[in-house]
Amino acid sequence: MARCLNCGVEMEQTQELYCSRCAAFAGGAATSPPSSGEGGDWMSKIVPTRNTPALVGYYLGVFSLIPCLGALLSPFAIGFGIAGLSKARNLPERIGFVHAVVAVVLGGFSLLAHLLCVGGSLVVPLFINS
Repeated sequence: MARCLNCGVEMEQTQELYCSRCAAFAGGAATSPPSSGEGGDWMSKIVPTRNTPALVGYYLGVFSLIPCLGALLSPFAIGFGIAGLSKARNLPERIGFVHAVVAVVLGGFSLLAHLLCVGGSLVVPLFINS
């Protein structure tokens, strides 16, 4: 049995070109690298495709910064962000944790800003007319 030089996992087939755990070059016969679902490539660390609620919440949080549209999107951004946080807790390497935190923060900020604008528009006329 051969060992991967990068992560040290024992490889059953010595003819594999890439490690099945970390996707590092391991030598052997020419085969295709493992799929990106293994978490070995750098793109899966930047875009958390295995944590869909965190990713959806992140985009909803970013789009909730658009005036008026944010009043509708921010509660969903917070909800998806919380779901993404709970899913990131169960995934290896806490994939999507930062995206989920950004979703909750941006969604909360947008919701607070919209509530203050609506509240201010209701309170200010009371002082002007007095």
